Amino acid sequence: MKTSNRILYYKINGGSFLLINSITGAIDIVNSDVYDYLTKYGTSDTHYVDVQIVAKLQQRGYLVDGDHVEQALFERIANLYEQRGRQLSFVICPTYSCNLRCTYCFEGELPSTNRLFMSDKDLACAFAAIDELRERYANHEHFVQLFGGEPLLPKTSNIVRDVLEGARYRSLEVSITTNGTHMDQFIDLLREYADILRAVQVTLDGPKSMHDVRRKNANDVGSFDAVCSAIELLLSAGIKVVARVNIDFQNIDVLPELFDFMVERKWPENDLFTCNLSPVQDHACTGAYPHTMPEDKLVEQIFSIVKGQQGLEETYKLNMFRALRHIRAVIEEGRPKLPLPYYCEANNLENMVFGPDGYIYACTECIGREAFAIGKFIPVLEMNAKTSAMWGNRTILTIDECRACDIALLCGGGCAYSALMVNGDINKPVCNRIRETIFAYLDYVRDDLVKLAKS
Repeated sequence: MKTSNRILYYKINGGSFLLINSITGAIDIVNSDVYDYLTKYGTSDTHYVDVQIVAKLQQRGYLVDGDHVEQALFERIANLYEQRGRQLSFVICPTYSCNLRCTYCFEGELPSTNRLFMSDKDLACAFAAIDELRERYANHEHFVQLFGGEPLLPKTSNIVRDVLEGARYRSLEVSITTNGTHMDQFIDLLREYADILRAVQVTLDGPKSMHDVRRKNANDVGSFDAVCSAIELLLSAGIKVVARVNIDFQNIDVLPELFDFMVERKWPENDLFTCNLSPVQDHACTGAYPHTMPEDKLVEQIFSIVKGQQGLEETYKLNMFRALRHIRAVIEEGRPKLPLPYYCEANNLENMVFGPDGYIYACTECIGREAFAIGKFIPVLEMNAKTSAMWGNRTILTIDECRACDIALLCGGGCAYSALMVNGDINKPVCNRIRETIFAYLDYVRDDLVKLAKS
């Protein structure tokens, strides 16, 4: 018997420690005697603890019968994703064009192409491919996303209607990611198809003075007023709104001011309104955008802002911080989530992006880069076996560094696109300070952990 290699230790105070087992998902508070027993197990300094405690440590996976047993459990947990209910998102990009020039846009260098907009025939090919893929992946839940570029432009209105009609015909729900600037021209259409709309995501990066610096059109005019109007129109139509705040060094300090503005509009009290904070990330590590902030520093700063501020903590959701999902689910909600064998949907071909160039991509950050395409759909569906396998088979089991890492199942090996851009190899990890991000969150909930330790 030995101590598991997959334990993350966090000191709550002088006499209590938090144990996080990334394989079993167990999270427990123990005293210093148990901590010493685990960390010194098998040495001359091994402490004695009660046999009932030893049995509990075995049951929770902190003590294992050997490396081979732990590795087998590691692989079994990772493979559980094959048995769960799985989703497949068909992401339709009517265009790569966009009317905004956001300062941090990761699509800013999309190659110029004559196929900037989908035609009716292109969309027919896309739906024919979707029908075929739904048969191949019949054990998945299927839905459609509208993405871009900017999907809701005056020039795309007919295609958007056809997408919504095609989705309704196939009993598929639809979500839309939009900058919201032309919502007044689309709200009647969205109201007509509200029965199949999951949600519409729009980005609001702060109060007007901040948002308009970051998200403006080619004529240097900010989009704040149009975005706020879009949110009001959607809520009045009974359509769920997800407001996304992309945060970094530039705008993180204005979160309280943005919250006050949203309260004035009474958005947080509307059950149809959610607000997600999302880190601005430079997955290609170009350094072109100067305001990016490490996730752990973002988490520290967010919590320093919202702590003790009535309403802020409840309004600003951290759903976009992947590394915190499991720990937060256990500590805040008292329920476990499956660990992460891969970073995101692109790594398991649960995301298929249809571009106006006729190609299918696994990741929205790859659109327009034909070398990364996993297939094409014009004139008929043809999947590229090599690139599909490259994206679809990437898990922590294929990454040597992850197989030996104590927190691999909490981060999933990091972003695959970033691995390609930075490492030149999709099967290399991108750690992105995940450990520090987890500890930043635990520092924030330390007082709650202290109370639990005393109970």
